[in-house]
Amino acid sequence: MLDSKTAQKIADEVMNSLGYNINVMNKNAIIIGSGIVERIGTFHETAMQTIRDCAIYEVTEEDAARLQGVKPGINMPIVSKDGKVLGAVGITGKPDEVRNIGKLVKMTAELIIEQEESMNQFYRHRNDKELFVTMLLSDSPGMSSEEMKRWGQRMGYNMELPRVACIISIKARPNTGGYERLLDRIKRSKSHSKQDLSVVMSAGYILVFKRLDQAEPWRIEQTLRNYQEHILEHLDKEDQRAIQFFIGGYHTGINGYRKSYEDAAAMYHSVSLPQDTALFFSHRHLIEGFYNQMENEARERILDPYIRLMEDSFGKGVMDAVWTMKHLMENGFRYEQTASELFLHKNTVIFRKKKVDQCLGIDPKGNMNDLLLIRLIICRYLEQIKE
Repeated sequence: MLDSKTAQKIADEVMNSLGYNINVMNKNAIIIGSGIVERIGTFHETAMQTIRDCAIYEVTEEDAARLQGVKPGINMPIVSKDGKVLGAVGITGKPDEVRNIGKLVKMTAELIIEQEESMNQFYRHRNDKELFVTMLLSDSPGMSSEEMKRWGQRMGYNMELPRVACIISIKARPNTGGYERLLDRIKRSKSHSKQDLSVVMSAGYILVFKRLDQAEPWRIEQTLRNYQEHILEHLDKEDQRAIQFFIGGYHTGINGYRKSYEDAAAMYHSVSLPQDTALFFSHRHLIEGFYNQMENEARERILDPYIRLMEDSFGKGVMDAVWTMKHLMENGFRYEQTASELFLHKNTVIFRKKKVDQCLGIDPKGNMNDLLLIRLIICRYLEQIKE
């Protein structure tokens, strides 16, 4: 299809590259794109011959004097891949001077039309929203931010509005079509708006870019807690117990969508988060985000030696030691509560904690840097045994 927007794009790009005036005519020989604005909308007699005969016609100064709406130059048919004549492109100038670049002009025009049609087919794809989200999450989408915004606008989304990524998953993965049904229920909740961009991801969860009124961390918590509460109203008790929400931070711009998703995904994939918690905010789980951003070389160089040290000290009991320290830190170093959760004696918890401290030479309860270190060690260990 050759429309006025594509025609003007052809005229502008060729003129900028070659310096000659270009006219682009539709199949009715009406100029719809030109470097001379006054010529747009006028009839081009030679272009009509070009389109009718699917042939190249040259116009001399003598010819131009007796023809309607014509200047000296060369007119060439624009032909689609399937052989249809879509219109014509003309280059203004003496035929002897512009003849050699005529083929380049024709090829450029047909290539631009082909690219535009490919993009139109791309936009019309039945999974348009899923493709759009995939492009949002890509670190090299091949499109500018402005093009992404326009794409979102065509689907009814104002991409200038602040949003955060929200991964919604079920602990026990539902049957085929389960997430589609869950998303349908989510969309029925009163907190889900038309500006909430939501899709079922092939990885096995729902991704919602939740629209925000305010983007401060505590405002995000308030908005998403209300969102969670209203979603739960539409679920049965079994799904209410199994559903989890992982909320990324707010980042500006089109690239901010990918960054927010990465925040949420870091928590979703983490094996160190408490399993009995239903709602996670990235700004409250910075260690998981920090660990996710660590280069593997740094993990191997810094954390793996500590893990080997614990394995040498605890032998087969290293998993028990790690699990005890994980629960102890989650409980704010409350020994009795941790012992109760793990069905252990309080003295066993104290002994394991003391042995870990001595083994690694750390004091996580009294030193924040040591606390950060042991939590990263635990993240690494749990990741390794999962693999």
